[in-house]
Amino acid sequence: MRHQKSGKKFGRESAHRRAMWSNMVASLIEHERLETTIVKAKELRRFAEPAIAWAVSVGQLLSKESEKRTPEERVRIVHAMRMAQRTVKARPALHKLFDNLGPRYSGRHGGYMRIVQTGFRHGDAAPMAVIELVDRPAPEAAESK
Repeated sequence: MRHQKSGKKFGRESAHRRAMWSNMVASLIEHERLETTIVKAKELRRFAEPAIAWAVSVGQLLSKESEKRTPEERVRIVHAMRMAQRTVKARPALHKLFDNLGPRYSGRHGGYMRIVQTGFRHGDAAPMAVIELVDRPAPEAAESK
């Protein structure tokens, strides 16, 4: 029986899975959109949502000027960054998470991403999906070309 053993294994060892989720969360934060299989996209939510929630928890504090923050507020920001860093190892993605995404989603209580099914992969017919952050800015015309 598999009682209290949450999460899919994906045929990988635990260290490989941990690195895969860390990389996928960093890529999702960096590009705000990621194409993967449906099963991986659904599992990715378990790791990305809490990391974004840590940035949102201090989103109001991050919008204040750094000189006007109290020592307690600075401690809360450092704690939230360290907790999110358990999942997001890439420094640029971590800084984007706290500089851009935290203040952007400060009024939202969860549900930071959506999964849209896109069809099947050509090689092995795996069901594919796009996982993206909601309320992301529209891509410019230059980027779409």
